[in-house]
Amino acid sequence: MDLMIYGLQRSGTNYTEALILENFKHTSFWNEHYPKSLPTHKHFRLYEQKHLVPSLYYLNEFYYPTFQSFDAHVSGLTKKKDLKYVVVVKDPYGWYLSYLRYAHRTTEINFLKKDANGQFILEWNLFYGKWLQFQQEAPDRVHIIRYKDLLKDLGPSLERIEDRFGMTRKAKEWHNPKAVGMSKKFNFKRKKYYTEGSYLEEFDPKHFRVISEMIDPVVCEKLQFERLESETTFHLQNNYQPKT
Repeated sequence: MDLMIYGLQRSGTNYTEALILENFKHTSFWNEHYPKSLPTHKHFRLYEQKHLVPSLYYLNEFYYPTFQSFDAHVSGLTKKKDLKYVVVVKDPYGWYLSYLRYAHRTTEINFLKKDANGQFILEWNLFYGKWLQFQQEAPDRVHIIRYKDLLKDLGPSLERIEDRFGMTRKAKEWHNPKAVGMSKKFNFKRKKYYTEGSYLEEFDPKHFRVISEMIDPVVCEKLQFERLESETTFHLQNNYQPKT
C-alpha cells in the first residue's frame, strides 16, 4: 500500500511511520526529504496563510482548495495513484513545548518567531484545520492519528487505520519498532511525560496563555483535545488597574 505521512515537526511522524512499517505488510511511504517546499515533504505547510510559514525552507505558493487538488499534485510528483494519507497530531500543549525547544536549536525556524507571540499555535490551528477538511472530504483516503493514543495503547489506533485503509497486519500481536529513524530511544519516563501531561508543569505562564487564548476551539474539539483555561490570564484581568 502506498502511503504519505504528514505532521508538524515534533508531532511523532517518525515513530508513527516506523510503527506502521513494523506492523503492516506491503506498505511504502513516498515522502521526500527535499525540497521542503513541495507537498511530498512530511512537514509541508499546506495552509493558505503563507505569512505564517516559519522559514524559507518551507515557504511555498501552493494553494489547495480541496483534497482532490492536493492529491492530484502529490500523485503527480510521486507517480503513485490512490495514495493513503496518514496525519499525526500531538496535543497542542505538549507539542508547543517540544516545538519551542526545537525552534531554539535549529536554523529551520525563523528566530523572530521563537517567542510567545502566537505564531506557533496559529500554525497548529491552520495546519490541522486543513487536514481535518481533507479528512472530511475523503475519509477513505485521509486518517488523522493522535500521538497520545499511540503511546497509551497502540492497539486501537492501529486497528482504526487497519480498518480505514484495508491494511494487512504482519502478525496477530502489535509490535513497537526497536529503532525510530532520527528519534532518540523512547523510554518509559518520556512516555509517561506525554501520556500523563507532566509537561503542563513546565509551562511559563505567558506561553500557556498564548495557547489557551489563541487555539482554535473548533479544531481542538474535532481532534478531541481539551482546551485548558488560563488561570493566570483571569487573575491578571481581575487585578488589572488602569494607569492614571
